[in-house]
Amino acid sequence: MFSNLRAKDSHRVTAFSVWAICLVFVWSPGIAGQHHEQQGHAHHNMTEEQFTELRAKVPLYQEFTDEQIVQNMGRMGPNFEVYLSDSALVGSVGVLALGHGYEPSGNEAFKKAYVPTAGQHPTAVAFGMAMMTSSHIQAAVDELTDAGADTLLIMPITTLKSGGLIGQWRYIFGLRDDAPWMSVPRVQTDARVVFGPTPTTDPIISAILLDYAIQLSRDPAKEVVALVAHGPDNAERNAEELAILKQHAAVIREGRQFAEVRGFTLQDDAPTAVRESNIRRIREWVVVATETGHRVIVLTTLPVKGSVHKKIRRDLDGLDYELGDRGIVEHPMFSVWIDSVVASATR
Repeated sequence: MFSNLRAKDSHRVTAFSVWAICLVFVWSPGIAGQHHEQQGHAHHNMTEEQFTELRAKVPLYQEFTDEQIVQNMGRMGPNFEVYLSDSALVGSVGVLALGHGYEPSGNEAFKKAYVPTAGQHPTAVAFGMAMMTSSHIQAAVDELTDAGADTLLIMPITTLKSGGLIGQWRYIFGLRDDAPWMSVPRVQTDARVVFGPTPTTDPIISAILLDYAIQLSRDPAKEVVALVAHGPDNAERNAEELAILKQHAAVIREGRQFAEVRGFTLQDDAPTAVRESNIRRIREWVVVATETGHRVIVLTTLPVKGSVHKKIRRDLDGLDYELGDRGIVEHPMFSVWIDSVVASATR
């Protein structure tokens, strides 16, 4: 499934695809030494074939002009990797955490969650949607194997059970035949690859959400909680996501005896009409809850606080509610989940 060739002489520098025009290196202190961030955009100078492929695979882009697609992709932020462990640390198991990519504070919170792991195993994080490049992921893989890792634990951190992002990551590691987005180069490595689970359905996520709800609660019998998830753009997968939210909601309601706990998805990357329909549904629910004398708490299943939180504030503008401003990765209990996944891989 994987090639036996490795670009050993070029792993320190991410070689972005031929259409990339920007590459910036940022140096900062690591946990016990130094690490570097590799940043870049790969959406400039796109070909007509690439626009066609994206429109065929991303429903939202069917509404967009070429210029709007470029602008939208530019807002996603760069793809880059950060090596977290000290350069002197060696180990047979390397940990690679994959994240969507967030605002600077969100990226820092994400990296912080992996600091304990980075002290025990060679550890790197790769940020970005990898829509048009995988070179940042290849660079992280090469750094981990250079630190002695012959087994790579890939940790896809997303609260979507399926969808474009996790599908793209799986494609990059040769675990599916077709790319949900651009057909970018696949990772080349001799190491054994273990593609770990997402935290989506793990009971610890329910526990984290319950704790966030408790922190915001005043009188649970007179309060309702909305669990808002990013949501996939596909209707079938969205139904699966709502079922998962229902499981989390049951734990939260039982744990604090709230009047009601209900899950919603934004389907943030779906066509405009789909997303707007979801926002209307959430707003109507909040209005009814408020009119019946309930205080409304809104929580998200997002990994970290970021741009989607801002969208929710905009979407619910004018309504009376309190929004939790932390993601699941930012909770101390998330490290318990990380430890359990790493322990399973090292066994």
